[in-house]
Amino acid sequence: MAARLVSVAHLLLLLVVLAGSRRVALASETVEQTCAKATSGAGREELAPFCVSSLQAAPGSDGADARGLAAIATNLTLANYTAAVATIKALERRGGWSEQSRAALATCRQRYIEALNVVHSAVHALATGNLRGYVSDMEVVGKAATDCEHAFGGAGSGPLRKVDEDAGNLVVVATLIVRSLQ
Repeated sequence: MAARLVSVAHLLLLLVVLAGSRRVALASETVEQTCAKATSGAGREELAPFCVSSLQAAPGSDGADARGLAAIATNLTLANYTAAVATIKALERRGGWSEQSRAALATCRQRYIEALNVVHSAVHALATGNLRGYVSDMEVVGKAATDCEHAFGGAGSGPLRKVDEDAGNLVVVATLIVRSLQ
């Protein structure tokens, strides 16, 4: 009798695990489908893996539809830009920069802070269904990363190259997902 109870318990555990893995697989498919649709529709297929990995790592993506994933991508952008400002401030405090590099860091800090305000506007636009306003806001937001790279002479030579690259990619992914909703 005890062996039979253990078998039933194992069977129930197996069913719970399988049901959970099916939900995760479906959620993963939603993320993958949303990213594929958004990036391929804009000819930016190279961003699909970045889109999938970024969204799958974010809490809440497992049950989100395309609109929810757009909100998550926007929140990731907000978090990324906030972290970029903190990184820039840390680099400024560290010191040892040439006059030109100090000026470039100041430009980057200013542009990212300005962009943070616009991200908040984009969040509101998305929440209220103003998709055109959202896209317009995110175009402004995306310029912060580009302006920062240019402040260091462009060509990925600055100390914020990876920060700027990730910031730009998140903005593009979020914007492409929203455009795919229209």
